Amino acid sequence: TRYKFQEGKVQCLDYGSKGLWKHSGGSTEISYQTNNSSIVSKRSVERLYYQQPHFYRYFVKKPIRRSPLINRGYWLRMYVVDDAIGRFLAQCSRKKKVILNLGCGYDPLVFQWLSKSPELSRDVTFIDIDYPELMAKKCEVIAQTRQLRDLIEPIEAPTLDPSVFLRSRHFLAIGCDLSDSRKLGQILTDNTCSKDCLILCIAEVSITYMNDQAADAVLEWAAQYEDVRFCLLEQFLPDGADHPFAQKMLQHFENLNTPLRSVRKYPRLIDQEKRFLRAGWKYAKAKSLWNIFCDLTVISNEQKLWLNTVEPFDEYEEFVLFASHYFYLEAAKSSQPIGSKPAGLQHPPFYQRDQTSDPMDGISHLKLHFEALPKLSGCRRFGAIFPLYDKLIGYHGGLGSQSRLNSLDVYKSNSEIGQRIPTTHPLIKARMCHTITTFADDKVLLVGGRTSPSQALSDCWLLSSNTWTRVEDLPAPLYRHCATSIRIREHAAVLIYGGKNSYGHTEGKWHLWWENVGWVKLIASEPGISPRFGASLTSDQPSAGFLLGGMTNDCNICDDVYHWTIRDLDMDPRIQLTKINKYLITPTSMAPSLYRFGAHLTSSFDGLLLIGGVSNQFLPRNREIIKLSRGNREAEDEFHRSLRLTLVDPSYDEQRPLLVGHASCFCDNSTALVGGGALCFSFGTYLNERIWTLRTRPKDDGSPGLWDVENIRENKGKGYVERDKRDDNGREAPHQVTGIPRTNIETTSEFERLLRDSRPAVIEGLDLGPCVRDWSLDALKAKIGSDRMVVVHEAANQHMNFKEKNFVYVKKAFGSFINDIHQGSRQYLRSLAADKPSERPANLKSDFKELASDFVFPHQLEFVQKNAHSSPLRISGPVNIWLHYDVMANVLCQIRGSKRVIMFPPEDVSFLEIDPGASSSSINVFETDFSQDPALKHTNPYETILQPGEVLFIPPVWMHSVSPLENLSVSVNVFFRNLKSGYATGRDIYGNRDIQAYEKGRKDVEKILKTFEGIPTDMRDFYLLRLGDELKAGARA
Repeated sequence: TRYKFQEGKVQCLDYGSKGLWKHSGGSTEISYQTNNSSIVSKRSVERLYYQQPHFYRYFVKKPIRRSPLINRGYWLRMYVVDDAIGRFLAQCSRKKKVILNLGCGYDPLVFQWLSKSPELSRDVTFIDIDYPELMAKKCEVIAQTRQLRDLIEPIEAPTLDPSVFLRSRHFLAIGCDLSDSRKLGQILTDNTCSKDCLILCIAEVSITYMNDQAADAVLEWAAQYEDVRFCLLEQFLPDGADHPFAQKMLQHFENLNTPLRSVRKYPRLIDQEKRFLRAGWKYAKAKSLWNIFCDLTVISNEQKLWLNTVEPFDEYEEFVLFASHYFYLEAAKSSQPIGSKPAGLQHPPFYQRDQTSDPMDGISHLKLHFEALPKLSGCRRFGAIFPLYDKLIGYHGGLGSQSRLNSLDVYKSNSEIGQRIPTTHPLIKARMCHTITTFADDKVLLVGGRTSPSQALSDCWLLSSNTWTRVEDLPAPLYRHCATSIRIREHAAVLIYGGKNSYGHTEGKWHLWWENVGWVKLIASEPGISPRFGASLTSDQPSAGFLLGGMTNDCNICDDVYHWTIRDLDMDPRIQLTKINKYLITPTSMAPSLYRFGAHLTSSFDGLLLIGGVSNQFLPRNREIIKLSRGNREAEDEFHRSLRLTLVDPSYDEQRPLLVGHASCFCDNSTALVGGGALCFSFGTYLNERIWTLRTRPKDDGSPGLWDVENIRENKGKGYVERDKRDDNGREAPHQVTGIPRTNIETTSEFERLLRDSRPAVIEGLDLGPCVRDWSLDALKAKIGSDRMVVVHEAANQHMNFKEKNFVYVKKAFGSFINDIHQGSRQYLRSLAADKPSERPANLKSDFKELASDFVFPHQLEFVQKNAHSSPLRISGPVNIWLHYDVMANVLCQIRGSKRVIMFPPEDVSFLEIDPGASSSSINVFETDFSQDPALKHTNPYETILQPGEVLFIPPVWMHSVSPLENLSVSVNVFFRNLKSGYATGRDIYGNRDIQAYEKGRKDVEKILKTFEGIPTDMRDFYLLRLGDELKAGARA
């Protein structure tokens, strides 16, 4: 199909000749798969990062918000291509300019540039080239979209060439298989693209899917033009195909039946450059996208700071891995690339040398042996590791395969360890990017961390004698800080530095924590040190040590090393900092490998080991681990500040680990490396499923690895877990409380999967609108009005009991209610319908029109919105909501304050004292010792702390009770119908009537009981118990 535009109307011209649409072995379908995924991601970037007008929107019917990692990765891809086009258009030339977009897909380059830079694009022809079937679909969208047609009109009449689908002064749409470069050249020659033109060819992840011979033929064909530039952006293998990220990337495209072909033949940057030179190009320079991102001549610090304001972001290691496996190459027939100042390509690429040769000749290599043990526990990354006792290591929290964790993996090298081992407290919420530091023989301090990138934590917990106790909070919430233990005058303490807060700002403060003293701020002697997060901190003397690397707020990895010493704690607490870059004993080319973000610094018999992380230069296998040892001790005054760097060449007995998000710890005369992994862009998650032990020599006895693993869940009421304790029915130990899983979702289908699983979950990262920021009590009073009358619960004590009715309903002015809440009054508002409250369910948008625009339904909860029953506003002071269940599924959107939530699965209902036909219990679960209660000891409670901006999914008939942790809580509760049928008929304004089958069943039970009247008691009980057993059996089935 081609298109004719006449008198404002669009006519489709169907030539009906299948022979004209040539394709090779299913390549068209492959093109659709890769194009559709890419265009949806670019649309996600456009919506967040680009100003109007938007043009991807016309090619993506239903936008999907991608994860921050994918958004930033595609933003970088788009930015690099955009920068090249901009420099090409700005280049002075009397020749006609032509931009060939090879394998264009649905990219709207012509519309973007004609819209934003009409002067630069005035004498330019944009030519899109892709498979005929795809180009037909693209032109169909253009034909039906006035906003696109207006930019390229007037449209010329169709030519006799069936490969030309659409033609105008600025735009040419060509349907042609790129593997037929001879035919493509003839089409272009026949359509104004002559050798007298100044030509820019763009191939963004397109020719890599072609076989090598065909792809190389495209390069040779393009080189036949006299004045031509080529921009190639695609994948490469900076450290070979066995790198974990490379494995995931290659396997992903293999699974899609779209294998990356060029990357196998041309894996390195130097290979790609030689490829172009052999094809007839005189100039070819390649650089990884990560090196381009680090180049301030391409992306300024101001632009990087702006990126941080678009959306919360903390996937820096994963972003580096992605950008390090994609490259951008510029080639030219002349000796100069695009533009007079080839931004980002002034210097030779880092990988121009052959990486198979050792670049560090003359440096000794320390051989370490890695022993890979069987996977014994769940995988996690970005957790916190700490030595417990002589032969025990704890690895806490972090990000599991689906959500953040608050459980603990205990690694033990002695199977005779007793049954009492540490666990976590249920109020230590699931977190990642926190620190846990052992600072005395049996004392450990947990500090901060985060849930989502915009929810840093300030709580700190002391583990002593196997019991967790909450201690002084951080002065401000932090995550990605660094910590180490110190000792001053026989007193042990914990030193922390840097980190990020909830607003994405980087901190540069030093704090010291002492038991029985709390936090003490230290004044730095070097005020010029850049605030940073993700740095490495260690102490090599009781009150002195080193600070390495980290990242600044503008996403630059710090290229400095400091020696620090704590002084004058009694008078003027301060920390003395000395920059020691000039004292590093290492070749100049090796020093950049020391400057890292997210690395782990740990001890070994041979000195400090700097393990993993990311750097301004991609870290190949032989640079992932560096040994740091003292330098020239004969120096008179600087020996204590000098460091000698030695490369470590690891030999892996098993599959190579991904040294990102991992943790390491020295224990029992060896260094254990546990956890780690990364989300490999859109290619899947790679998790280290093994435990590695680092030693200077292999074990002589041939025994297996040192470590055994125990996974310990969070615990309520005690500081330890009696493992494997079960009751007579095989149920779990009574005092074990499971943390409610936390997750991020991007689509409504992901939420529907949660609904099908019927398990509670805390959903993070959703956009609830300005209400989270704006709904203070005073703001609510101003918006709603002080005189608005509302009905509130006034409670006699903190725990409201629906069965005993220890509260009264009071009608009062909203302003008075807010004033009472300010004063700590035990009151609770569950809003009712403004009109006919006894007949209609509550609806936030109609009942409080003043608030309607503040609360935004996230697109991920589209199913909830479409099936909504009611949406009451809840405002409470310091009162607990009684234990109850809801018949309808619902989401609890926390707006202000935080709540502690305890939930019980439906199978626990018989232990919770809920009367037949009722939905509420009198049990105060917040003050009950589950281990002592004869009924509750059989339950399986779940618990979480719900923070502002988070959404708790509450499945139907899950019992739950809620307690605010502050004097104020504001939330919006949305109930929705998850069943197509079966709800009770008649009025149900609270959405809490039991389902119709249960109501009917209760009546049937009454009839059954009546049928047994007159039967002797023993026989009646015998048969009724049998019927009860049959019902139980049916429930289990």
